Amino acid sequence: MSRLAAIVGAVFLIIAIRKGADMGLTAVIVGLVIAGMSGHGSEVVMRSFRETVMEPDGFGLLASIGLITMLGSIMKTSGAIGDLMHGINGIVGDTRWVVFLISSIIGLVSVPGGAVFSAPLVDAIGDSSGMSKEQKVVANVMFRRAWYYIYPVSTAMLLTRQLANAPYLAFLLPGSIAATTVIATTARLVFGRQGETSGFVHIDTLDARPGGTQSEGISSEVIASEVMIDLDGDNGSAARLSRLELVLLILTSAVPILVVLVMPLATSIRLPIAACLGCLAGVLLAKPGEGYWEEAGRRFREGVLQGIDWRVVGTVAGTTFLGNSISNSLAWELSYRSVAPDTLSLFVFGVMVPAVAGFVIGSHTAAVGVAVPLLLPLISGLSASSGLVVVLFMSSFTGHLLSPANTCFNATVEYLAADGSESWRLLLIPSGMGFLVTLVFWVWQTCVNLV
Repeated sequence: MSRLAAIVGAVFLIIAIRKGADMGLTAVIVGLVIAGMSGHGSEVVMRSFRETVMEPDGFGLLASIGLITMLGSIMKTSGAIGDLMHGINGIVGDTRWVVFLISSIIGLVSVPGGAVFSAPLVDAIGDSSGMSKEQKVVANVMFRRAWYYIYPVSTAMLLTRQLANAPYLAFLLPGSIAATTVIATTARLVFGRQGETSGFVHIDTLDARPGGTQSEGISSEVIASEVMIDLDGDNGSAARLSRLELVLLILTSAVPILVVLVMPLATSIRLPIAACLGCLAGVLLAKPGEGYWEEAGRRFREGVLQGIDWRVVGTVAGTTFLGNSISNSLAWELSYRSVAPDTLSLFVFGVMVPAVAGFVIGSHTAAVGVAVPLLLPLISGLSASSGLVVVLFMSSFTGHLLSPANTCFNATVEYLAADGSESWRLLLIPSGMGFLVTLVFWVWQTCVNLV
């Protein structure tokens, strides 16, 4: 019965999401179906609900996700994202590095429509580098997303670690190799053998502070202001800031992000508290003097009160509930007693299932929410099971990158008016290299655990 529940649930999840249904709500419904068909419905449902929203780990995950999306909203409202872009453009003289750094930094800031945030910048700078529209698409997607192999506060990473109780250090080495490989392959693909490119570039930098003008092609919430950056070396005069002032601008603008990233790793402070402190820093780090409290109040009203992306929180909550429902289903666990952790089963449930889930669903978070509970019963008795969880995480990420439902890719193609098919074929190259690293790591981990 549990096998039938899994099949029915998976089919329902795929169809509903492809039809545009809310992902979080759909995942909850599938979780209820699996729990109901387990033979222990009420017990499984109550335990899964408690683990998702009431126990410290579950509530902490949802709180962290909500606060991280709030942080992105605060940084957009305060103009910190725009300041980061100004600083980078004022210091870096090679447009290839500007494309890479801008895409990467915006990718690490959780804001709705992040792909469209960086797309106009990549478009403007890419013109001076002779990049085609399709190369711009790949640069915007891969430079933004490659870091998610190791980004400790991404929703997919947080969910995977909670479901599997896997330490972050297990992800760091293989994820760093995969991210480096993907970034290097993307750079070679979009920049080729061209040398350093410099010159005057007009860039629409994102800035939500009062006084900007709305930029065509970006959502109504995003305000743009134009700045001319001199990439020939006289950066200070063009940006009207000295190099030291530009460095200080970058550092002060990045303080909220650094608080969230560094504090949980360097201290005993948990991520939800660090995210709260990051949001507080984003609100209070305004220019001192007259009007300080008015500006802080505006950031609070526009960035805090309206800042949480409840759609993202709902997606994580739903997929967490689904994963817990599968894990807590006694019938599902019993169905694995006849399946030994051999090479074939580890490949199917550790590599193929997560990759297909990521490709079909189009969400990395939802894919790991479905795939992790399927793998755990197989690897529970293995000595180095965390490595196989990392393989699953990386495989599902590849599926997500290549998915026709990848919103980051689709939004960039639409904004740049690029050829979708050609863009996807180019995207296949760095994504395939990342998957190759995943396969090599899977072979290593399979040998470690089975030989």
